[in-house]
Amino acid sequence: MKVNLTTRETSPFTVPAEWERDYLGGASLAARLLYTSLTRDLDPFSPQSPLLFLTGPLTGSAGPAVGRFVVCGKSPATGLWAESNCGGFWGPELRFCGYDGVWITGRAEGPVYLSVTENRLEVRDAAHLWGLDTYEIQSKIKDELGQPRAHVMGIGPAGENGVLFANILCDHGRAAGRTGLGAVMGFKNLKAVAVQGRGKIPLFESEKYNMLRSAANHALKTDNLSRVLHELGTASGTDYFEYLGSMPKKYYHAGVFENAGKVSGATMAETILA
Repeated sequence: MKVNLTTRETSPFTVPAEWERDYLGGASLAARLLYTSLTRDLDPFSPQSPLLFLTGPLTGSAGPAVGRFVVCGKSPATGLWAESNCGGFWGPELRFCGYDGVWITGRAEGPVYLSVTENRLEVRDAAHLWGLDTYEIQSKIKDELGQPRAHVMGIGPAGENGVLFANILCDHGRAAGRTGLGAVMGFKNLKAVAVQGRGKIPLFESEKYNMLRSAANHALKTDNLSRVLHELGTASGTDYFEYLGSMPKKYYHAGVFENAGKVSGATMAETILA
């Protein structure tokens, strides 16, 4: 679905079949869709700058590790291709509404948010939400829409004020945290996108899919790296990245951190999680 925030017009968009076959979905398909829009001279903070929220072909199905969605556009921090992905329930819920993605163009005259339900998209006023953080807007939008099961993705004051590394967050802590696209959302006066649907994801060969899903689940449960990440989180890689010299100390002014061992996953498991 395409949304022009300047005119508040929405229009359906069908991805060409050959693009679906060649690029599948997610960031790959997003790059193809935005290829002609993201010119060298395009200002990320301009109404012409696009912002694309896109899922993948398996998003919302019952498989493992297929719940994420991507946010793509032009980064205000680098002036280059911007890509960030996010977990949580927002991506699957968008597909339950009957959409694979939301393609934003233009700039709203004042703060707005989008309400997406099954085969319906509405642009709503968000002046009363401007200035609130991403936790506050979730409960307020759910109450306003009368949809306690809705999932809300949005920005806080950082995005509103054009901070170049502003995140986009949903589901109380799930973040599309790279490339500063929260600032692009803020420039467009787009505070949030709320989604709630009850549709189903069609599967071409459900029996084969279920077999592959079971095999993938088993592989993930028995894989040692998956086990370590489950128990210690991404901090489990602290010692390894310290060894490589790729620790982001002081915004990568240095690649090693003398106290890295004190914040490693293994240490926190003994001092915090025990």
